[in-house]
Amino acid sequence: MSEKNLKERVLDQSAKDKKDIEDWMFGSGAKVLGAIVVLLGIWTIVRFFWS
Repeated sequence: MSEKNLKERVLDQSAKDKKDIEDWMFGSGAKVLGAIVVLLGIWTIVRFFWS
């Protein structure tokens, strides 16, 4: 009985860890995309004023 509970607990924990990692990857991916958009915007403005 306790062995079964332990297995279930380990599976629950690894599923939770996997979800946390996916959430973190999604969040950091969004941050990277945002940074790229900001940099492209600044680059475009700088080129516009330089020309």
